[in-house]
Amino acid sequence: MHEVLDSIVKLEQPAALATIIRVEGHAYRKEGAAMLLRLDRTKTGSISPGCLEADLQERVSRVCSAEAFEIIIYNMQPEEDIMWGDTIGCGGIIHVLLEPVTTALRNQLLQARERLRAGEAVVLDRSWPKAGNGNCTGIVYRLGPASAASESRNSWKAGAELVEEAGTFSTKLEPRPRAIVFGAGPDAEALCTMLPGCGFHVAVADWRTHISTENEDNSWFNVARVTGKPEELASKLQFNKNDFFIVCSHQLHYDYQLIQLALEARAIYIGVMGSRKRIKQLFGEGTLPENVYAPIGLSIEAEGPYEIALSIASELIKVRAAFRAKSREAIRDEGVRHLFGGWPQQPDEAAEAAAPFIAGSYAWQPGASCSIK
Repeated sequence: MHEVLDSIVKLEQPAALATIIRVEGHAYRKEGAAMLLRLDRTKTGSISPGCLEADLQERVSRVCSAEAFEIIIYNMQPEEDIMWGDTIGCGGIIHVLLEPVTTALRNQLLQARERLRAGEAVVLDRSWPKAGNGNCTGIVYRLGPASAASESRNSWKAGAELVEEAGTFSTKLEPRPRAIVFGAGPDAEALCTMLPGCGFHVAVADWRTHISTENEDNSWFNVARVTGKPEELASKLQFNKNDFFIVCSHQLHYDYQLIQLALEARAIYIGVMGSRKRIKQLFGEGTLPENVYAPIGLSIEAEGPYEIALSIASELIKVRAAFRAKSREAIRDEGVRHLFGGWPQQPDEAAEAAAPFIAGSYAWQPGASCSIK
């Protein structure tokens, strides 16, 4: 959705937004996946490997002219799939909401974009009435903050599978997590090519002004660029527990300083590039903190900047997914009552309850099994 929202800002022609609102069985993309289809047949985003887009594109003109939405059901189960002529083989049933980008929807999407850029998670609610004459006239939109109880990223309710019935669909939009790449060398070039497409907002930081600016016109530097030594960077970027750090400056002293600041911020992820010998120089012989990944990246026998970037991006995606799953699990556990449950007994028979979840609380804490000497 972030790419779609960025495209909405520059939209100057009629367009329709296609959103998957329900999946039965297997599908390439899940509920909430969206793409923007313009009248001139250009697109942003995807909801399939390409098998549904052509059919949806043919509907755009009608949807935009009528300013009325459609719900299209694509049955990809084996007994029906052959009717498409492509034998796609997904095996599922996909319900797609195709809605014109009216002024009302555009305004909601632009507001969502601004709130996401400010670091706020939001929920976009759509609801439509039961059609009295077989045609629904429009959708009512509401944009609100994502509460702690919004553990599900997307949800639909009765009627969302049929255009003739009243229905609702809610989608949770979350800010892009920030990946801070420390070191503006060849490693950063590959990472800046790959990470934005993986859903990360990227900031490249370096203390060397000439390295930070010499590639300024290159497309891979179409990311935030910050110059300064680690202490300055911490102030400029406001390091926090939701950040992902990639340390690849190859300068031991500054790498050490940045790692220490990232540990103090209790960041979700701190990946350190280098040999095992170099890692020992930075961390000593003890066990690494839980949020430190060193050497960085999944072990895929990578060689060269782009293969290494692939291993790093894969590891970031894995850690991000685990963090989100842990957050949802903690939200479900909120309010669960315990008979002490491992917590100290309260005085005067006070009620016992699960401790509130704090995002990132599983990260390394000062005084844990290892710290930088």
